[in-house]
Amino acid sequence: MEVTDVETFVVDADWRNWFFVQVETDEGITGVGEALGAEGLTSALEEVAETHKHYVIGEDPLNRNMINRKLTRYPFAWRAGKLINAVAAAFDIALWDIAGKYYDEPVWKLLGGKVRDEVPVYANGWHIGERTPENYAKHAEKAIEDQGYAALKCDPFAHYEYSLNNQQMQEIEDLISAVREAIGPNPGIAIDCHGRFTRRGAIEVADALEEYDIMFLEEPVELEDPEVMAQVTERVNMPVSTGERIYNNANMEQLIHKDACDIIQPDVTNYGSLAETQDAAAMAKSRYMTIAPHNPNAGISTAASLHLCATLENLEIMEHMSREVEWADEIIETSWEVSDGTIDVPDEPGLGVEFHPDAAREYPGTPKEQNSLFDEEGALKRP
Repeated sequence: MEVTDVETFVVDADWRNWFFVQVETDEGITGVGEALGAEGLTSALEEVAETHKHYVIGEDPLNRNMINRKLTRYPFAWRAGKLINAVAAAFDIALWDIAGKYYDEPVWKLLGGKVRDEVPVYANGWHIGERTPENYAKHAEKAIEDQGYAALKCDPFAHYEYSLNNQQMQEIEDLISAVREAIGPNPGIAIDCHGRFTRRGAIEVADALEEYDIMFLEEPVELEDPEVMAQVTERVNMPVSTGERIYNNANMEQLIHKDACDIIQPDVTNYGSLAETQDAAAMAKSRYMTIAPHNPNAGISTAASLHLCATLENLEIMEHMSREVEWADEIIETSWEVSDGTIDVPDEPGLGVEFHPDAAREYPGTPKEQNSLFDEEGALKRP
């Protein structure tokens, strides 16, 4: 079997674009992959994929290790950078999809077999509209009661950075208190800080929110100095998670061995390969840490993440978008649904999704703001 062609797709998804690659073979088997497309960078991903696809075309698609090596090591000056690793991840996911279809097996079986039949997930994307306690409570209750989630995550901080004054802190407490009151004591609440705080600011936020039984505090500070993250982790009385912006095991190993977090969060769409992500989980397991894959992405990423999570003994939980653009199902057909806070592990060959390239072409991506997470009022944008 040989790869005969590669096609890239930049697809509009409202506040962001999605980026997909489709890999074709001479046996008529195709695979689809996804790279993280946030913050207007899909044009760069497209350029890298187009200039690097010659490393894939003509190769045996089952020879993933060599293809990944070529993609990440042969471009000497720029090898292993985040853009190249994201494109390599997209190709890797597509090649796993092809392998599963070729062997008539789900990807999780080729990854070594599953240790669970269901993957616990939490909702992201549920907190839209006005940034008020009443609106947060309404949408949180909908995610738990109507959409089947047992946990959710939000970034309640708007444009605030570094540290909060008393008024801002009370504002945040009011939002999270309203969510906790609406959903009750059992569902999990995770808080995403997007790396915005100083060490002192992060500790103050954690102390203020401790009474609401926070599932984890995500990216309380930036990752440039893992020792600072470790100091925050040691000081606060809730689990700390990070890792979505780490894209290789060299950097993840530093984070893990400095005890800089309790939960690692690699993203399969920028981490280079599923095998590398399994390695990251194994490193975390050796330090008695858990993994909660980052996945605010489209259905291809969700499928790949589900197959990965099925194989991980130290899985904490997986991220899942509770809202998407109305044309998402036209482009990617999936069979799963959220029930009792979990998604069943797919059993279909390959990733278990159906990608419709003609539909993808009908929604071409458009230029996005480089910093597109928040609107002018400070509310987090979601489709």
